[in-house]
Amino acid sequence: MKGSTLRFFVMAFAHRLMIFVITFLFLSYPSNAQDDENTYWSEKGGYSVVMEQYTATWCEVCASVDSWMPQYTEANGNRVIRLAFHDSIDDPLGTEITDYRLGKYSDQLVAPSFWFDGLITSGGAPDTTTLHRSLLSAENERRGDTEINLNLSLNSNELIINSKLSNWDNTTDSKVFFLILEDNVLVSENTNTNDIKIHHDVVIAYNEIHINDSYEWSHPNESWTTISSQGSNFTSKFLLPEDILVENLEIVVIHESVPNNNSDSKILGAMSIHLGEDNTINKTNLFIPFLLIICISVVPILIQSRR
Repeated sequence: MKGSTLRFFVMAFAHRLMIFVITFLFLSYPSNAQDDENTYWSEKGGYSVVMEQYTATWCEVCASVDSWMPQYTEANGNRVIRLAFHDSIDDPLGTEITDYRLGKYSDQLVAPSFWFDGLITSGGAPDTTTLHRSLLSAENERRGDTEINLNLSLNSNELIINSKLSNWDNTTDSKVFFLILEDNVLVSENTNTNDIKIHHDVVIAYNEIHINDSYEWSHPNESWTTISSQGSNFTSKFLLPEDILVENLEIVVIHESVPNNNSDSKILGAMSIHLGEDNTINKTNLFIPFLLIICISVVPILIQSRR
């Protein structure tokens, strides 16, 4: 009798103690990575095709294409990364990045124009079939994609971008460049002449690092800091504007060969991380299974304590 009573009190104590432990862990553990001082994203890739587009808010033909670009890129998933470069003169979304990046293709840009891994599509406003063929062609031209391990961390308004390259020939001249894209960019009516009010994949920042020499180019220059560029590791810091929404940003890293006398530049690898997607390193994912294990363990104790 005394043994049964003692067992009952032990089981009841264990029951209450377990409930206290579970409650304490649940209340004290962060429910989302956003609650931590730093937020992290990490992903591996390198196999995406880069689709660069020259467009403008004043371009009527562009409007007939840009309106279905989100559906096209979403349908192709990680196969393609769209970079929308807006006209640098008469477009409120344009920057000097457009002239710097697209100047390698032509000194007389015609809107709209599309390049898949540097190869231009047919002129005019392409349809989905034309873009799909260009994507397949670019994928077939890729040989030995550079593997990229992209890691991001955000602390306040400081975004640290780190990329580690592997599976590439480091004896040839090449460069790494980071781009920051803004999605869902609203254009005011007085600057919008083609009736497209919301623009997607707009390039707002660019940082280029040449691997075998000290050449760098960035915009806006005052916002970028190259922390390290050694071997296959490249790290840069970007100061985010105060009025920008983090979940509206996409970070792109591209590895590209440097042209020489006998060849043009080629995209060697590319990948991106959208900060609004559920790909943060979230500690909640580890906590939930742990909580379930504890709950399952408590069940036999509850059963025994009720007998």
